[in-house]
Amino acid sequence: MNSFQTAISAVLPMFIMLSLGVFLRKIKMLDVHSLNKMNTLCFKIFLAVSLYYNIYKANIAEVFNGKLLVYGVISQFFVLLISLLIAFPVEKTKKRRGALSHGIFHTNFVIFGTLIGTALCGEGNIGAISLLIAVIVPVQNILSVILLELFREGGKVSFKKVFGGVAKNPYVIAALLGFLTKLIGIQYPEMVSNVIRDLGRCGTPLALIVMGGLFNFGKVKSNIKSIAVGIIARLLIVPAIFITITIYLGFRGADFIGLMCIFIAPCATTSFSLASAMDSDADLAAQLVVFTSLFSLGTIFMWIYVLSRMGIF
Repeated sequence: MNSFQTAISAVLPMFIMLSLGVFLRKIKMLDVHSLNKMNTLCFKIFLAVSLYYNIYKANIAEVFNGKLLVYGVISQFFVLLISLLIAFPVEKTKKRRGALSHGIFHTNFVIFGTLIGTALCGEGNIGAISLLIAVIVPVQNILSVILLELFREGGKVSFKKVFGGVAKNPYVIAALLGFLTKLIGIQYPEMVSNVIRDLGRCGTPLALIVMGGLFNFGKVKSNIKSIAVGIIARLLIVPAIFITITIYLGFRGADFIGLMCIFIAPCATTSFSLASAMDSDADLAAQLVVFTSLFSLGTIFMWIYVLSRMGIF
């Protein structure tokens, strides 16, 4: 498969599913209420089951890479630092600084990592990416809550709330159950395993359809500068810095693709909900989700095409 076909195979499914969500909302087959219900279903069930299944099927001894996980975690602290350095001169209020910084930092790694990883590595070959998801998701959630709490007016971090929220995260629970299943040595009958696999397969396409349906282009004018900065930082600056470092450190194959997905993915769809719950600028958070997701179709294609041409994967 040449570089162009590789990039197309990763991006075209995302474009189709996002477009389908927009179309279904436009013809009123789906409304905001049903889309929000479906979003909850994806988050709490389908995507969590997908993560569990991928860990269950992975040969952990074969795909485990301590260097990969340590680098993945350390990189998140530096991405957070960069997001703060970018947000401070752009925004003047605490709430908007928090929202912009969070939009640059917190990525939609679960959805885009699973989809791109499967497209580039093949189904059943994303064990390393699933391990990365299991580690990176809690780290991003903890740092996100701390970040937004610090930038709340009069904000003071409650570690009980931070770790309580992370402990209840469906992805964290799914990852722990996956590791526990491997540790105990449980082997499901093929019929049960196939049911779990098929439930997990529902997650990524449905999540992208829902994302497209929930796109809201209102209140753009007042946030246009911050949206532009967020798009450039999230989709170009952060990937350029950390993909370069990742190549230099010698990561290749599924390990590289997993790390790449962290850096090239758009703003997490949960950013809006978290911003709303933590008294941040919810309008700006929502626009960052919408526009980084839209523009990511082009930038993801670009990164995959360029890196494939370079022979990185």
